Amino acid sequence: MRARLVFSIVALCVMLSGCSLANKSGSAQPTGGAPAPVESKFMYYNFPDVRVPTEMKADESEMFVHGMGNKQTGVLVFSGNVDFMSLTNAMITTMQQDGWELRFQFASPRTLLLFIKPTRFAIVNITDTSSFSTDLEIWVSPRPEQDSMMTEKPLPFIDMPKSSSMNTPRPQTSVAPVSNMPTEEGLDS
Repeated sequence: MRARLVFSIVALCVMLSGCSLANKSGSAQPTGGAPAPVESKFMYYNFPDVRVPTEMKADESEMFVHGMGNKQTGVLVFSGNVDFMSLTNAMITTMQQDGWELRFQFASPRTLLLFIKPTRFAIVNITDTSSFSTDLEIWVSPRPEQDSMMTEKPLPFIDMPKSSSMNTPRPQTSVAPVSNMPTEEGLDS
C-alpha cells in the first residue's frame, strides 16, 4: 500500500512538472484567446541581410567586420549544439529569402556554400566538429568592380618569333674528367 502511494505521488509530480514545462516552452496556447507571439529563430548579426540561428553562439574574438552598406566586409564566427544538416538547410533557406543566390555547394563534414548578390558575395563554411558542436563561419565581401585588377582577364597572346635555331642540333658538351683527389676515407682527422 505504501509503495503504491509513493508511486502515485511521484507520477503526479512528473505529470505536473511536464505541464509546467509545456507552458514555459510556448507549446500551449495562453488563455484569453490572443495568439502567443512567435519568437524568431534567426537574428541579423552585423550584416543587414545575413541571418544566423539564435542557437548559435557568437565568437567575438574571431569576428571582424569593416565598412558600411554594400562596401561592408568581414567574417562572422559562431558555434553551437545544432544538427549539421539542419543548419546547412536553414542557412540556404534564409540566405535565399534575404535575396542571396546560391551559386556553389560542396557538402561533406565541412560544407561550403557560395552566395552572390549583384554587389556582394558570401561564403558560408559549416563544420561538423563533433556530435556536440557545429561551427559556422560567414565571410561577406563586396564583389570586385569591372575595372578591378581582381577580375579575371584573358592573358595576352605572346607571338614567339620563328627562328631556325629550334631546328638546328645543339652543340655537344664535353664532360670534365674526374680528378684523382683522395676521398674522405683516406684523410686522417
